[in-house]
Amino acid sequence: MFHNICTPNIAHFGKQCFQTTKVLRTSCFLITGSRHFHQEHTFKTANDCSIHRLGNSSNHYLFEINRERQKYRKRRFSYRNQMGMLCGIMGTAAVFGMGSALCETKDDVSDKDLSFNSAAAFTKLNVSSEEFLENKNSDQIGQDVVGTEKISSENQSSSSSANSQEVKITSVEEIVKKSRKLLKHCMEEGGAPGLTIAVSVDGKTAWEDGFGFADLENNVRCSPNTVMRIASISKSLTMAVVAKLWEDGKLDLDAPIQKYIPSFPVKTFNGEEVTITTRHLISHQSGIRHYKSRGSDKKEKEEEKKRTTTVSKNENMKGKEDKANKSQDKTANVMNTKETISGSKSLDKKQNENIVTDGITTVANGKSTEHNGKAKEKPSSTRQYKKEEGEYEFGKQEYYIKKEYETIQEALMLFQNDDLLFKPGSSYLYTTLGWTVVSGVVEGAAGKPFTRVITRLFYDLGLENTYLDKNAPIIYNRARYYVRDKLGKLKNAPYVDNSYKWAGGGFLSTVQDLSKFGNIMLYASQQESGEGTNGLRGFLKASTMQALWAPVKGTSMSYTDEGYGMGWATMEGKSLYGFCRSSRHYAFHGGGAVGASSVLLILPRQDHCIEDNGTFPKGVVVAIITNMQDVRLKNVALEIAHLFENMQ
Repeated sequence: MFHNICTPNIAHFGKQCFQTTKVLRTSCFLITGSRHFHQEHTFKTANDCSIHRLGNSSNHYLFEINRERQKYRKRRFSYRNQMGMLCGIMGTAAVFGMGSALCETKDDVSDKDLSFNSAAAFTKLNVSSEEFLENKNSDQIGQDVVGTEKISSENQSSSSSANSQEVKITSVEEIVKKSRKLLKHCMEEGGAPGLTIAVSVDGKTAWEDGFGFADLENNVRCSPNTVMRIASISKSLTMAVVAKLWEDGKLDLDAPIQKYIPSFPVKTFNGEEVTITTRHLISHQSGIRHYKSRGSDKKEKEEEKKRTTTVSKNENMKGKEDKANKSQDKTANVMNTKETISGSKSLDKKQNENIVTDGITTVANGKSTEHNGKAKEKPSSTRQYKKEEGEYEFGKQEYYIKKEYETIQEALMLFQNDDLLFKPGSSYLYTTLGWTVVSGVVEGAAGKPFTRVITRLFYDLGLENTYLDKNAPIIYNRARYYVRDKLGKLKNAPYVDNSYKWAGGGFLSTVQDLSKFGNIMLYASQQESGEGTNGLRGFLKASTMQALWAPVKGTSMSYTDEGYGMGWATMEGKSLYGFCRSSRHYAFHGGGAVGASSVLLILPRQDHCIEDNGTFPKGVVVAIITNMQDVRLKNVALEIAHLFENMQ
């Protein structure tokens, strides 16, 4: 059946094709008949030809000629019918082809052909947001943001040209389109080769996608099940274990950490013995340092210089005769050096540049400094050190540790003897190494190795694609990691081993698992754990989640009034002045590792009350991971969360 709009067009083209067929049939009759007659109706003798030519033949001959003519007329009629039938079939096919082309509209698309990201789904009439989400699939997963927008715009332009019916665009399409633009700008600004995202609304997946490449060398596209480093979001996962042990009475947050890690040394600050608790650690108020920075390196150099000076003095006091001989040799060498410099200006540059004696370095410009028998470091190397280290986060050396640590106690040896930077509880300093101490506390409280405790957590929470960041195991869908050099050229990230910081930044996961974990935390914050609730109890108590998401005093992170709670960064909901900026309550954690960046943001609904227990969490969860380091993702995640919160 053809569409009603195509009926006039079919009649018009059918009439033309019929007339054309009629002309073709007549022409074919004439050509076929004449050709057949002239080629096959020949005369056998010259007499027959002359009789035929003069028209004076006898009746016998006329009878034979007429009979032959009738015979060939029948043949000619048969050929004529065959040619007419052929031309008729060709004309009919042309009519049907034109009619099908005219009748092809987007209303003929079936529901099973609709995909979440396809333009056909957007142009389907009267589509609700729930139907749209149910019909989603992964047809567009892994495509570039630019390419996907190009396809969508082309389909929209082609559909707008059809004036037969009006096209209604759902609000979901607008939200996804705006989100794609935000991610496109984020990828361009950070130079990320690949990015994955998952968004859930009220516990249901609203949108998940992958952009760019998970592996450039092998042309592997990103998808929502791509496994990447989640960096410091590992702290929030570890906090779930700490909070569970706290609820079960196995862990006292205010007890000294030596209760759970007896080998950890008791620390002092300004000559006073101080106490570090687990509460200090999970709120970054312990005073334990972060990765090695330029200041800490200077301090180590000064201490090394003092130790070397002491050893040198002790050696110099051995034997008066040796000391006298060394002193005489030293004086003679100095005299010879001065005479050489003053009397001979034509010496080779290499000889004048650096003349080293026992404990004295003489420079070509005549200045000499004592450096404990070692040559003074060249200014060029100092400039290089400042350029490499500086204040750039990923310029710090401990990011690139390649050693595999078998136990937490072995990893603690990396920093446990270092001095505290401030008195515990008096200030705030974000430190990943402090969470290595937290993993030791978990081991002591649980009585099991941390790796076993955390992998059990992954199993209990249903996080099937979350792992320890080990290099040896085969992990399907694992992405490659990338960095950019000084010229902005994309390169493979250097090999690192994150076993020294499992709890603080050593996990792998997908945006799907992170979104699920966010909903677990959101649901727990909105469900009382007592009896008589309408839904199942949460993994943690609501009161526990409130403590985790409440900013600790003195942990303000920036001008946005974001603070740090316990294993989570958080923003309090408040409005100070009328018609001015008001902040919404949300919890999040970002992450930055070698070759990866991530964020997990939870935006609870404002109108939800904790007494309204239900079966689904109320709010929006956004998880984003990219395989490029130092990409800022929190702001774009918050903006996308606000967009989906208003989804109809």
